[in-house]
Amino acid sequence: MNKKLKLTMNIAIAAGLAATTMLPGSSATASPPSEAVFDDYIVLFPDVNVNRSVFINITAESFCDWLAGPPEGPPPAIDPVVGVGVGTGQGAVVGHIDADLYIELWQFDEDPSPLVGPCEDIQEQLDAGTGPWATGIARHRAKGNDVFGSGTRGVSFGDRTTAELTDADGNEWVYRNVFRGNEQCHQPLDGPPACIVDVSSLRQR
Repeated sequence: MNKKLKLTMNIAIAAGLAATTMLPGSSATASPPSEAVFDDYIVLFPDVNVNRSVFINITAESFCDWLAGPPEGPPPAIDPVVGVGVGTGQGAVVGHIDADLYIELWQFDEDPSPLVGPCEDIQEQLDAGTGPWATGIARHRAKGNDVFGSGTRGVSFGDRTTAELTDADGNEWVYRNVFRGNEQCHQPLDGPPACIVDVSSLRQR
């Protein structure tokens, strides 16, 4: 699993905003904001900047149980999430999400080498029932400037997460992650796109 999965989830789910906003070519003017409620909005990714596996709006245990199913229906998100979409009048829909959501951070197993998936990376802890390293509430904001995939503009996307956490020993932490990308940036063969911003911090309060 890589960081791109996080944004793929965000944009794919938020694309449902198009159905409540406008279809390409349906209007020459921008549309007013429209809301859609998603019962299956989750975000999960390995944050190698702070060596933690991140699960937002879902527990690792419930996600991995769902994944091992085989899955029936959408993943079991904890809370419904409201997304807002605005049609540009040129065929694109700008969508964003701003919500306070449950978050878990897990330490990677001692030697995941290499990171292979959200469940595999913490499987020893799941099997032992030790629980997450820390839990809390995250302010999660995500945005895409063409969630419908109209092709009328260069797609840019990103999200920002700020969380207050408590670890298993009762210590309090602040976690921050910012991730932004643009599909039009240079993509070298031997590395990530040149314009990717991926910054995290984890500090004790």
